[in-house]
Amino acid sequence: MNLLLLFLTLNFSPFQSDMPMIPATFDHAIDGDTVSLKINNRKKTVRLLLIDTPESKKPNTPVQPYALEAARYTESLVKTCDLSVQYDTKGKTDRYGRDLVYLYCGNTMINEQLVRQGYARVGYVYQQKDYLNRMLAAERKAKAERLKIWSLKGYVNIDGEGFNSSKEERQQETDIMLKIRESLHRILDAAIDGLIKGIKSAFTT
Repeated sequence: MNLLLLFLTLNFSPFQSDMPMIPATFDHAIDGDTVSLKINNRKKTVRLLLIDTPESKKPNTPVQPYALEAARYTESLVKTCDLSVQYDTKGKTDRYGRDLVYLYCGNTMINEQLVRQGYARVGYVYQQKDYLNRMLAAERKAKAERLKIWSLKGYVNIDGEGFNSSKEERQQETDIMLKIRESLHRILDAAIDGLIKGIKSAFTT
């Protein structure tokens, strides 16, 4: 988990929002985290809140690993079920005018399922974070099980949003993780040594 997300989780968010569920009808999937829906008889492009799937249709960007699988998984979940959307208590749209939603198939939140099954990471965390803790819990499980995007070492960019598509980027990400772990071990070792010395000093005075 990067430091930004760790900081954001300190603002503990509710696991159940009071925002209403609004019925929606599936139109088509654009990619894993963006779909076209009809809401209140209006066609809208909606972005699934708090998640980021690999890119499959970004200009000048090659199709990233697991991007097509994420899009197919999203479509398989939404095309045959009773859909509803729920907005966050902190805002409904992004700067591109897209609706930002939690998308449900019955009682199942699709945002959470994409993260839990390893098709998406937690990302694009701004003021809307009603279900941030819930998403992070799903991400921890997917990461521990090395599902999909977590099966590729260094693929998920820990320093921010997005993914490292090339082998060079993934190796760089792996090297950063190793350096972080080494630094943490040195800090912990120094802290433990200081604690032991303090205890010994307390018993000898």
